[in-house]
Amino acid sequence: MASLSEEHCELNHGPETSHLFTPAIDYLIQPFGYTVSDVEEVSVRDMIVPICAECAKALQGNEWTLFYCFECNSSHWIYRKHARLRYRYNVLWLRGCPECTKEFGGLYFSDFKGLPEETYFLSQQAVKKIV
Repeated sequence: MASLSEEHCELNHGPETSHLFTPAIDYLIQPFGYTVSDVEEVSVRDMIVPICAECAKALQGNEWTLFYCFECNSSHWIYRKHARLRYRYNVLWLRGCPECTKEFGGLYFSDFKGLPEETYFLSQQAVKKIV
């Protein structure tokens, strides 16, 4: 992983913003793996995505849901008030999306408020390990 000071946010900030390089303040982390038993989980890989302050705030609120394809690293924000469906999760992780494939491979979700013991930002993990 590169130094955070050298990173920029990798999330979509809207139309005609791909030329902008918004400084990252943290990393969004999502482990992917499987459960062996009630006490053993195996993390096959971690998605680590640099994010800016604005995106970190949106991820912790209730107004936005992020769709993130971990095959092509594309992202799309859904404003929940205008959505046709009721989204209750902060992040929907897609395995394949219309931009990279015609075949949908699966859906995973992160509900930050539903799992208070879990940590999804690298800065929070560092604090948790020290304390």
